Amino acid sequence: MTKMGAAIDPSKRKNSSVLIVLLGRIGDVIFTLPSVIALKKLRPEIEIDWVVEDRCADLLVGHPAINNLIIFPRATYQSLLKRRKFRQAWGILVDLVRSIRNKRYAAVLDFQGLLKSGILTGLARSSLKLGSPSTYGKMREGAGFFSRQVPLTDPGLHLIDRHALVVRELLGDFPFEREFYLPVLPQDREALDTLLRSRGWGDESPSVPLILLHPFASWKTRQWPMRFFLEVGVHFLRKGYRVGIIGGGGEGQETLLAPFREFLEATEKEEPDINTRMKFFQGELSLRGTAHLMTRAELVIADDSGPMHLASALGVRTLGVFGPTDPVRLGPSYPPGSASVHRNLLCQPCMKRLCPIGTLCMNELLPEEVIRAAETLLAVPMARQNGNERIGFLQPYPDH
Repeated sequence: MTKMGAAIDPSKRKNSSVLIVLLGRIGDVIFTLPSVIALKKLRPEIEIDWVVEDRCADLLVGHPAINNLIIFPRATYQSLLKRRKFRQAWGILVDLVRSIRNKRYAAVLDFQGLLKSGILTGLARSSLKLGSPSTYGKMREGAGFFSRQVPLTDPGLHLIDRHALVVRELLGDFPFEREFYLPVLPQDREALDTLLRSRGWGDESPSVPLILLHPFASWKTRQWPMRFFLEVGVHFLRKGYRVGIIGGGGEGQETLLAPFREFLEATEKEEPDINTRMKFFQGELSLRGTAHLMTRAELVIADDSGPMHLASALGVRTLGVFGPTDPVRLGPSYPPGSASVHRNLLCQPCMKRLCPIGTLCMNELLPEEVIRAAETLLAVPMARQNGNERIGFLQPYPDH
């Protein structure tokens, strides 16, 4: 289809429905949401359903661009498999398939481009199925057998803009603005305020600027050394900032945080103020609660991860620490307050989960470089959000 056409003809399909197939992870949901928002703005009469895993659904519940969420209970499904309750696990899959086949769609859009999303796309009822070129420029694991991949017009496009190509293929050309927002629920704000008060960060704390660190990544090769993150945190503590460490929680994260705990124990008697200005928030906030906390921060520093992308999309100053992955395609993408820092080694970006040479891209990226980049970002003026109904950001998209 050319830019002059449109796969869904507005004159013929007044009450069309579209199914979005993007199960997770967090970053993938964040990259996809601007395209879904654009689709809804262009054709508000279209009903949009989205099939997503439970671990990411919190970002989408109640979103005005989405009419119906089809949630796959991944955690329950995996628990049943581990306990060898295969019949119950199979029942969950059957329910999922029934949900996506419950109605006939004008179009099914696969934004994930992997086998699991491809199978669901294939099972959905529609004569039009389109797939995003996604991270690697093409659909993988056989997903392309179930839908037609939209051509990648520019290999340098960020993943957000690659996904927008699918909407352009569906509806024709349009100015893409990378609009991103989440609805505000009063209980999210109240839960965050209660948690902060319990940690001694009550009503008086907003006068003390906050920096958040997310020193975790899903790949070992994406993990910047924890001792380096500690150096960055201590730098900003000494300058009078509050420092919060955020994460999903779990034993693995607690083990990684040992240098932080040891530092606080060592300074507890001589510098008690340090302990009051560094707090940990592992597994205590929902994704939307984390988003609210981010909007109160001056800066978020993170490994390449879902929370990094969330902070950037919310319009918070965001510094991404990159190693094997490509900051051009996958970096924090809402300037002027978003930036990435990396080493520019000849092997970068390798996109490898295991490194045969010791992950030099991370181990040789020194804290001083990250601190310099962070200080530069802190000098960038950013508009504060009122957060009454929505939290989010609008970034004009330079037409390609």
